Amino acid sequence: MSKTLIKNGMIITVDGDDRVLDRGYLVIEGNKIAEIGAGDYQGEADCVVDAAGKAVLPGIVDAHSHVAGSLFKALTEDPENGFYGLSLPMEGQLTPETTYHLSLLGAVEQMKAGITCTNDIYHYMDRVTQAFYDIGMRAVVSQNIVDVDIAALRYDDYTRYPKMGQDFVEQNIRLIEDWNGKDDGRITCRFGPHATDTVSLELAKQIVELGEKYGVGFHTHISQSPREAKYVQETYGFSCLGYLKESGLLGEHLMGAHCIYIDDDDVKMLAESRTPMLHCAEMLGKRGHVPPVKRMFDEGVRLILGTDWVTQDCWTNMRAAISMDRMAGCTVHDMNAKKALRKSTIEPAEALGLGDKIGSLEAGKQADVILVDLQSPNLTPMFDDPVATLVYNANRHDVCDVMIAGRWTVRDHLLKTAEEREILANGQKIANEIYQAHLASKNADWNH
Repeated sequence: MSKTLIKNGMIITVDGDDRVLDRGYLVIEGNKIAEIGAGDYQGEADCVVDAAGKAVLPGIVDAHSHVAGSLFKALTEDPENGFYGLSLPMEGQLTPETTYHLSLLGAVEQMKAGITCTNDIYHYMDRVTQAFYDIGMRAVVSQNIVDVDIAALRYDDYTRYPKMGQDFVEQNIRLIEDWNGKDDGRITCRFGPHATDTVSLELAKQIVELGEKYGVGFHTHISQSPREAKYVQETYGFSCLGYLKESGLLGEHLMGAHCIYIDDDDVKMLAESRTPMLHCAEMLGKRGHVPPVKRMFDEGVRLILGTDWVTQDCWTNMRAAISMDRMAGCTVHDMNAKKALRKSTIEPAEALGLGDKIGSLEAGKQADVILVDLQSPNLTPMFDDPVATLVYNANRHDVCDVMIAGRWTVRDHLLKTAEEREILANGQKIANEIYQAHLASKNADWNH
């Protein structure tokens, strides 16, 4: 078994004591961390990496993403109806093959920013998962399950199509049977009921039964728009959180994104059920959507960070979360640099059931490791709190090396698992074709 030594680095462990070793070492044997310590390592290694002038951290764990959503860069941020009017209809132009290439593009963006594990839910998830597998990324994947035409939601058309829902359920089952536990657990799976308004209550209950049968959790969107909250209330007579409770989805087994339009009773349900709330601050901030974060912190909600889509930069997302939360009334004790980093590493790992494997640098865990070059103007000077310096000043371009499950996927800023230029060229070409096809289609009246 090969042994890699990373020496002379500033080791930021994000362990239970948040230890920082000013000059430490990490010993990796196979795909696991064998030893961590301060000073000089006395043993030998097959490969030695001198990390002097660099910070060594656990890989970032993205709690909520749609990597193929890199397709919508700069298309959704300014238009008033960009999500329902453009994004959802435009997704109708996707094919399995184009989704694969767009997923490669998004995965490279994430990986080169230091994200080593992502929790992704989207269309054609067998192809998205293939992209993660091919690029060498760790991923938790869920198939979007809906029983409505999501392109028709801009017209408030919630016609139910039961066969559509069952088809998506079958796709999710195949995803689990084909991929769950693949490559020594690098790929794991969940069921993906898309949102509280796009999945009927009956279908949601069926999905819960299937989750119990297959022993997997769930991934969904919760109250991400006023129309979702209004539809659920008018249809079922309770809130989006009430829907989740009634269906059986609510609980620690559910990863629930956004939770914007909820009230105090909903916040209490989130807290009491220990349901992880996936806070995608940078994406929400662009649209001016702010969840009731102060109330969430006061009640003890398990709030963790995800990037969502379009811009998948974990560093700018941490800063956006701190800024948004403080502007919404949170204190520096509610959200600060140390908490933002933990909510981007060990806490999402634990929420995904992977806390014993990833999320911190500790002996016995998987070797998901990133190196950040500290020799840059934006990270100079550094005083006695390197975590604060990184969280408030680092960017994706400072990440120079990435290791996932003991395998280098990025070295000296260069992608090692695929041809990056080809991925970028394919991504641009496919995006152009999809956008033009959308403009020419009957769905192009997106300002309706």
